[in-house]
Amino acid sequence: MTIVKEDTTILPCWREGTIRLLDIAPTGPGQPQLAEGLPISLAYCDLVMRPDYTFADVNGGVFQGVLQKVPGERGGSDFVVEDRLFNAVFPHDQKLPLCLAGYNVSFLHRLLGAPWGERPHQLCLHRLARIYNLGKSSDYSLAELVEYLQPSFEVPWFECEAFTRMMQSRVVLRHLLAESRLNMLAALSVARTPPPPTSEPFGKVQGWQVMEDRVYRDFE
Repeated sequence: MTIVKEDTTILPCWREGTIRLLDIAPTGPGQPQLAEGLPISLAYCDLVMRPDYTFADVNGGVFQGVLQKVPGERGGSDFVVEDRLFNAVFPHDQKLPLCLAGYNVSFLHRLLGAPWGERPHQLCLHRLARIYNLGKSSDYSLAELVEYLQPSFEVPWFECEAFTRMMQSRVVLRHLLAESRLNMLAALSVARTPPPPTSEPFGKVQGWQVMEDRVYRDFE
């Protein structure tokens, strides 16, 4: 388990801001290992918070690309999305969103690569689902969470897996936002929980179950 030291801070009660929700998935069959040139899809959308704490959905995009090999921060090599995909989701001329959300957001953050400077607050849907006891079993896979929360959800068979998972993640995120304030969800997203199941698309990848154990931050 990787421990990232942070100063303990109190998260304010935000009145506005953007949550960027995304997912990344391999485009081929099975559960591949990370490798240079691995075909992937990336999908994202935004939820924009209004002053009355309602959220408006803003369409994002779906992109196809590959992983590229880069020097690792602690030696060795890392595999991250190619620059073209990163720049499509995080253009240089736009302010970073307030929060970055995803099923296993710390893993997605590592796949995105690139220097962040002051990175967005993270919303880990898997950790939050465990804390809020969502789901019918102890699996807490993304598909199982959506089946529990919205049984009528229909998988868009004609879309890539990243888009499907992004839509599923939006169901979970919307439920959580109806339950708690955004700053509380951000604070709880650093709480220690069991790792996500290995049944997910990148579940066999080394590092999938490495959950960053960060300093818990309080909230107003």
